[in-house]
Amino acid sequence: MTHTGKVATVGLAALLSCSGGKKHALTVQEMIAADPLPLAKGAKWTYDVTVKRFDADAEKETTQTMSWTTEVVETREVDGVMAYRVHGWPSDLSELEQAPVASDKWLLRADNHFLWASSTEPSLFKAQGWFNWPVIDGQQICPSKDVVYCWRVTAIETGYSLSYVTGPDEQTFELEPGTGVSRFHYLHHRTTNEVEAKLVSFTKGH
Repeated sequence: MTHTGKVATVGLAALLSCSGGKKHALTVQEMIAADPLPLAKGAKWTYDVTVKRFDADAEKETTQTMSWTTEVVETREVDGVMAYRVHGWPSDLSELEQAPVASDKWLLRADNHFLWASSTEPSLFKAQGWFNWPVIDGQQICPSKDVVYCWRVTAIETGYSLSYVTGPDEQTFELEPGTGVSRFHYLHHRTTNEVEAKLVSFTKGH
């Protein structure tokens, strides 16, 4: 990417023609023209975060607010696949036992296929699929035949949400084409642990 240091405001006015907050499924042409997750070295997403947890010592629920940054800190090309080392992916916020700590993860992109590396190295070996772009409203994306649970795709006002619901918890990523993850939500069903991260700024990488 050639745009550096430009802050993008949250919104998709150029692509969406919806009104009244109704969901709007993008056409295939619109999706192909827009990057669902604009990854590049230096790309940075800043979120306002609210964390709700049960404090066993105080025997009550607590609410904490914080700022959280997700950044692409390194890029590599491996066997024709682009690999992006991402520091502070929003799912780090869902840590139940301690305060959230930003870690590094490798997100892989092969054409319009997005996958997560299974190790600390950017390898396709045993990589777990996430989604293929474009997506379809109502689609279910199953990482593999051996996985019981699947990602559920829903069209929303700003793009698409991808939700993954299991017995103990659920997580949702809202993807805004041209911007990336505009909202992350995590909910644990058994012990109070709820996270909501809303995007406040996005800086393109290069």
